[in-house]
Amino acid sequence: MTSEHDRLIVVTDILLGAAFADSYFAGAERDKIKELLSELIGGDDLPAEVLARIDDFDPDHFELPATAQAFVDDPLINKHNLLELVAAVHDADEEIDLAEDTYIHDLAEAIGVAADEYADLVLDYEVEELQESLSGLRQPPPIPGTTTEDDDDIDIDVE
Repeated sequence: MTSEHDRLIVVTDILLGAAFADSYFAGAERDKIKELLSELIGGDDLPAEVLARIDDFDPDHFELPATAQAFVDDPLINKHNLLELVAAVHDADEEIDLAEDTYIHDLAEAIGVAADEYADLVLDYEVEELQESLSGLRQPPPIPGTTTEDDDDIDIDVE
């Protein structure tokens, strides 16, 4: 087994972890992973071991920080390229999920990439701000013609 082969397995695992980040592995994500890996090896057919890895991947036994250690000493451009591959997998299912963004943040942290180096790949949001702005949407508006407890204190003269 060559180190290039080992590296392909590590990238495969990281991309599969990305696909499962939202707890749903879509066929489009599987296809995208195969396409990206094939491009990485020059357009060749994927080795049987990689195909088996894709079919047998168990996200419950995947540890991102430990797997990502293979990239800690890489140049920043390699790290950014890895993050771009992960973003491409996330985009494959055409759904936006905060868990997928969290995965990119966690991967970047594990491989030592500063937030400003990958900001173009993630949503720009503050979780607390997002929760506050959405909290008003959780309660339905009052039904017209009804009163609320606060309305009891208001006296209006209509002439």
